[in-house]
Amino acid sequence: MVGNINRSQNRFTFDTCVGIKAFKRPNVSSLLACHVNFEGSEIHFTSQSIFEAKRLGFDVDAISKQIQKSTGARIIFGKITSQMHDDASYLESKCPTLHSGDSQILSYVRATKTTLITCDRGLAEAAKLSGTSVVNPDLLPCDQMVKKSSKYPGLVDKAIAKPRIVKQKVKKLALRPGQKIVWRSFA
Repeated sequence: MVGNINRSQNRFTFDTCVGIKAFKRPNVSSLLACHVNFEGSEIHFTSQSIFEAKRLGFDVDAISKQIQKSTGARIIFGKITSQMHDDASYLESKCPTLHSGDSQILSYVRATKTTLITCDRGLAEAAKLSGTSVVNPDLLPCDQMVKKSSKYPGLVDKAIAKPRIVKQKVKKLALRPGQKIVWRSFA
């Protein structure tokens, strides 16, 4: 199982897709809380994420309240500065999978030294290439089946073997006409 991700800084930046996913399905926040220590942490939403969420018709205040309720983290709305825009342009030139919005979010993460939480595989790959910490909730294990060995393996084998032994004894002791039943032979 993946251990808890516990950064000393406890600061995270949610991509737009994670914010919307956590709002629509609160279980996403619960899954993240199982793997990421949100205690005393900050969750950042960039101005780019706010713009994208509003463009898609979502209420950013409702999203932030839902996430704060499910994680217990403090929500911070961060503005992308002109230096971050310059860094975003540089990132786009180095990584062709980034588009304008993702590059701005990644430049914010780099400038604030937060951990990026995104479901966007292209953005996650670009974050790894740029040396940024990243968590993809879609890749976190949500349920693991672990095969445990029995405490009593011999007992299981005996329980499986017992019907065969009984069947052999019954065949051996099958009564023929005129024979008596001897009950101690079944013990």
